[in-house]
Amino acid sequence: MSAFSTVNPATGELLKNYRYVSWEEAELALRSAHHDFQIWRQTSYQERSQILHHLARALREHKAEFAQLMNQEMGKLLSEGKAEVEKCAVTCEYYAKEAQGMLRNQEVTSSPYTLAEVSFQPLGVIFSIMPWNFPLWQTIRFAAPAVMAGNVIILKHADLTAGTAELIGKIFSSLTSKVRLLRNVHVSHEVAAQIIADPHVQGVTFTGSSRGGRAVAMEAAKHLKKIVLELGGSDAYLVLSDADVELAAKTCVRARLVNAGQSCVAGKRFIVHQDVSKDFIAKYVQEMQGAELAPLAHKRFQDQIIEQVEKLKSWGGKVILGGSAPQGGGSFYPATVVVFEKNHPDVHREEVFGPVASIFIVKSTEEAFELANSSPYGLGGAIFTKDLKKGKELVEKELQAGFVVVNDQVKSDPHLPFGGIKESGYGRELGHFGILEFVNIKTVAVAGDVS
Repeated sequence: MSAFSTVNPATGELLKNYRYVSWEEAELALRSAHHDFQIWRQTSYQERSQILHHLARALREHKAEFAQLMNQEMGKLLSEGKAEVEKCAVTCEYYAKEAQGMLRNQEVTSSPYTLAEVSFQPLGVIFSIMPWNFPLWQTIRFAAPAVMAGNVIILKHADLTAGTAELIGKIFSSLTSKVRLLRNVHVSHEVAAQIIADPHVQGVTFTGSSRGGRAVAMEAAKHLKKIVLELGGSDAYLVLSDADVELAAKTCVRARLVNAGQSCVAGKRFIVHQDVSKDFIAKYVQEMQGAELAPLAHKRFQDQIIEQVEKLKSWGGKVILGGSAPQGGGSFYPATVVVFEKNHPDVHREEVFGPVASIFIVKSTEEAFELANSSPYGLGGAIFTKDLKKGKELVEKELQAGFVVVNDQVKSDPHLPFGGIKESGYGRELGHFGILEFVNIKTVAVAGDVS
């Protein structure tokens, strides 16, 4: 298949036709990127910082255009699209300010050498494979620290959001006349595998499904390429018997419905103590009924949700809100609540990528954590309790995930490392740890008198 199209998920309207670039074109892009890396790696942090501030301004200048593109290509609400652009701009400004300090040489005083330091050097060309659900944020949250560290990027974006990817590439091409810091290439899976294998590529980052992550990880492993994976999730939110039920219900609905439920780190399983379950469910359903929902990103995702809801019902779930797709065009699916009074193990292995909440009623805190941790995923999670000291201890020691919170939803932020465990992937993005993923942590030692 050499061609593909973008489609408006709300109407089914064809937006634009595209073609995949050949391996020969991709190889030329790789060689050019490697050449640009040799220049970019020599630039100062001050110059890199200026360019990242330029990127932040350019993103804000194109805020309305990005929001409109995302709305047309994958259905994102305009308000959510504009918020995504702003978050990206803030992230660029954060790394423009903080990266130099994060990557400053660190002296090691206890060593067999007269002088020993740890230095952080860029790796080179990084191949970035990005998804459609947060098409700008997923790219920028990796690109901002990678560029500040001195790397350059080859971007393979999702077919669904090819127009958004083109605009990202256009903006990066305008940042400086010296080099191209990011090259957007529409390639097939077969050519993507060849890019991973190419000696010019020194690292790979992938955000997407766990199935896709396995395929990319196997290809990277064959060629000993460093890789960061941010994969699927089935985040558990635990509502304990002493929770503020109104706060919990409102927060859990926001966590479930972000981006129409199409988020790896959205709350998906809500495990509620029986003492507060009746009150929580009533308030949760009320909040879900009033929510504004965008369409799912593609008609095939609507079909997938229909099948998954039927599975939830076959596993003992009782649908108390929604549960059936509307007739007609578009890929809409209503806010849906499925309640399980008895546990079924298969539910915790299922990632429902849409506005469907599964609620489990449990008799104890111990049972709640047992269900939460029974999932093969481990991206994020939360608990709700009025005892904040106990809450912090429980999420830290008992909840198996990469990002855990008390009395709030999981929200990625440039100041904090983000990533998962188990089948949710490995490696970290954002924060100080994120910028260290694609650098050579290099030991530099000197023997003798260095005075």
